[in-house]
Amino acid sequence: MSHAEDRLEGAEVLAVDALLVTAPPVVTAADAQRVAAGCYPGFAHCSPLAGERDVNFRIAADDGRALTLKFINAAESLDETVMQIAVLKHLRGGVSVAAPQHYPAVLGALAPQAGFTPGMSADGPTLDWLLYRPDSHATPVRVRAYGFLEGQAGARLQAVPEGFHALGASVAQLGVLLADFDHPAAHRQLLWDTCQVLGLLPMLDAVSDPTERGMIETYLGRFEHRIQPGLAGLPGQVIHNDLSPSNILVDETGRRPVGILDFGDMVYAPRIAEIAVAASYQMGRCPDPLGVLQAMVAGYETITPLSRDERTHVLDLVLARLVQRMVITSWRALRFPANRDYILRSHAAATGLFFNLYDAWKRG
Repeated sequence: MSHAEDRLEGAEVLAVDALLVTAPPVVTAADAQRVAAGCYPGFAHCSPLAGERDVNFRIAADDGRALTLKFINAAESLDETVMQIAVLKHLRGGVSVAAPQHYPAVLGALAPQAGFTPGMSADGPTLDWLLYRPDSHATPVRVRAYGFLEGQAGARLQAVPEGFHALGASVAQLGVLLADFDHPAAHRQLLWDTCQVLGLLPMLDAVSDPTERGMIETYLGRFEHRIQPGLAGLPGQVIHNDLSPSNILVDETGRRPVGILDFGDMVYAPRIAEIAVAASYQMGRCPDPLGVLQAMVAGYETITPLSRDERTHVLDLVLARLVQRMVITSWRALRFPANRDYILRSHAAATGLFFNLYDAWKRG
């Protein structure tokens, strides 16, 4: 075992890391077909979708309607599942950029005997999610479904000022709609929360390059002593927290976002963390990354003006997300080598942008 792997194993004791160290459930297309047939009548055609923590399938009906069927990672708490369902209900019909529609199950009379049982909430049984026992599992797997949104992949967003401006405005529009949403699970510890970036310290040995690791340590030192105190007084709310290209759909022109996916990383945080996280995935696409950030913030401010203090900390939180993408992905790639390519899909871009911004940030 390498030194990094040894430290990785030691870091697994952190309860906050549960979703990062728990493998996705072992389910197959046959399991998805079985759940679709027994619980989502009419959705008979099944195909796999990419996923990191969960196992996902697209199930489609003959008329073209489709759902995403999600077999949920065992480390996801029930509160987190309930929160994700609640936010889709909250956003239904009210988002100019569409969010998926929650889709409850329909259980037939023989469903319990077939391995399906309703979920159990504080108010009693619910069909908002199911428990399914595949043949390969001793314990049931939690399952839910939601509408499959059509659109171009977010990576097709045109890397032009108009596209970045439109994305910034869409981020702010989502923020307005989430401003009156809250849930206890949004206040949990989560290593993908930019405000909790100091939680990465036990994982730094997964970063093999000493120069890179030293720069990250310098950033984390400044975060602890200078940035974190300044974040405490900023306006906060629940945010999506993962508006990467993987979680955005754009129109056929590539100039306007039309859909937002995957609310699994929602947290309560300073509202500016939303635009910072979104920008961190776009800024490396152009020779002038700070110009990209400026265009996105300008788009955001057409909907929600920011205070001077908020603007001051946007770049700080861009770097926080870049550090997360560098450290967490390196750490998880060691833990799950079979899924290494998917886990590291944005690692090189994050590292390059971090190096590009680092000197200007230090002088700021």
